[in-house]
Amino acid sequence: SLRVLNEAYICSTDADDDERLHKKKYEQCLDVYVSTVVNACNMANKKPNDNERKRIANLAASALPHHLVSLPALTPSSLNLVGAMCDIDEISKKALIKSSKQTIAESAAAHAAKAAAEKRATAALLILRDVAFQRDVVRQSAIDCAVAIAAGRLPASQPIEDKALKLVMNVIYPKNADCANKVVESASKELEHAAIFSIENHEIISKANKANARKKEKSGHAIRSPLLPQSEEEKHALDRVRKPVVLFMALCVRRPEIIKIIMEMSCEEGADVLAKAVKTNMPKLAKAAAVKHGAANIALKVSDMASEAEIPLFLSFLDNIAPATEKSLPSQELIDACHEIQRKRLDANGDADPQFVIPVLSGMKREELVRKLPEFVKAKDDIFKSSLRRMSERLAKYALIFRIEPDQTETTLRGMSSCEVMVYLHQLDFNAVGLPQPRYLESIQLCLEDDNLFNDQVIQAALDHISGKFLEGEPLPLAYMRTVILTCSKHESLHSWICHVLLPRLVEGRVYNYKRQWEGWMRCAKSLENTGDHGVSSLEAIQKLPDEQLKLYRAKYPRK
Repeated sequence: SLRVLNEAYICSTDADDDERLHKKKYEQCLDVYVSTVVNACNMANKKPNDNERKRIANLAASALPHHLVSLPALTPSSLNLVGAMCDIDEISKKALIKSSKQTIAESAAAHAAKAAAEKRATAALLILRDVAFQRDVVRQSAIDCAVAIAAGRLPASQPIEDKALKLVMNVIYPKNADCANKVVESASKELEHAAIFSIENHEIISKANKANARKKEKSGHAIRSPLLPQSEEEKHALDRVRKPVVLFMALCVRRPEIIKIIMEMSCEEGADVLAKAVKTNMPKLAKAAAVKHGAANIALKVSDMASEAEIPLFLSFLDNIAPATEKSLPSQELIDACHEIQRKRLDANGDADPQFVIPVLSGMKREELVRKLPEFVKAKDDIFKSSLRRMSERLAKYALIFRIEPDQTETTLRGMSSCEVMVYLHQLDFNAVGLPQPRYLESIQLCLEDDNLFNDQVIQAALDHISGKFLEGEPLPLAYMRTVILTCSKHESLHSWICHVLLPRLVEGRVYNYKRQWEGWMRCAKSLENTGDHGVSSLEAIQKLPDEQLKLYRAKYPRK
């Protein structure tokens, strides 16, 4: 075979004949030779028990690297054929199948065939490595082939794909600058293939997702997380694009400037599946990039790259940079970087977008959060609720407590517990910060509707704290009695506490001297006067009213 190939190559360089014709003959001869080796490997994979086929495949595969290294020229097509030796998924699956009819010898033969196939596939990867290092002319083709295997576009078993990924990232990329540039170029091509695949299948996936959503709605099943596949079609598509995304993200850690490429492609119209795959794997990219380049530095760098259309992906990146453990708070450098990003990226009205600081809210001082609270209240409902979750996410054990600064001369408390959120929302001076009263009241109602973050115990703790301050001389917030009334409707578990503790305490603080709060107190007392619950009635609190106020109450709400 070597002699034939060398003769074909000599003919291709003969100036007296048609050079292109002879060059084509050489390429064809080379392809035929590599094809015979690939075919021998495939034949051995199809019949694991045939020792002769296995022997021929092993001989051909072991001789291939020596022959190719001694050839005067290689071609892209021959390298693609070498890559085909990695297609051993079928024999790998056969080795995993266990059947009661299968003998021990057959099972052993299948596992031996799988091991031999993996050895030949690994040899193919080493050929691609050697070509990438030694043959400048076809270096790009060899790297393209290796990257395509790692990205899952060219068929291979999972272990071989993993080996290809390690080969690309740990061996070829660090070799030299040219190899590194070509790896990035190849990975960009694979990401582009993934984007095209996503766009071409967008309509099919959308229809499948809608049909599946209707079925779940009828059956009463909960809607899945938006990052999870919503249908089988989307699941298969996500599996297809995940590998090139993971590969490209690994390169992004080493070259942060190419993060722009993955954001651009993911934001193309119809590339929803690719965008979902990117968001799903964003935690790995963000955390690795933060460790290598510094969280604050990489946040600012990616912010400068992101266009307006790419803001959702950038926010996902930013959200995953911040530490996610209770013991680890966002650094002050990252907090400052997020504030700088917020100042740079004003919205269409020239206002600061609170979304850019949400990831670091748990690390900000409570005093600063109180100042920024109006920004979050003014924002859309989903942004507002997201900000409240971030403020309190590391303070679950303090959810029912309004913390006191250890040193009144210095603010050290960070984040804001659920109880503190409710207290500060009520105390918000909406007129002073230019906030419409309806939005102020709506923000409190949104909290009351969130049973996960603001359960009955949290509401009780917040109302208790505010009423305690009322006894100390602080006025009740405007929305206080409205919240108490809404709590009566929502949380029956608090009726006893409201009747026997809260309402009498407000009488003690002379709530009747404040017209609006007095009206609310009377409405609340009336709603609980005859609840029918054993031992639960506001009658005791009503009887503690001074004579004048008791007459006013009975004049408005006569006893039945």
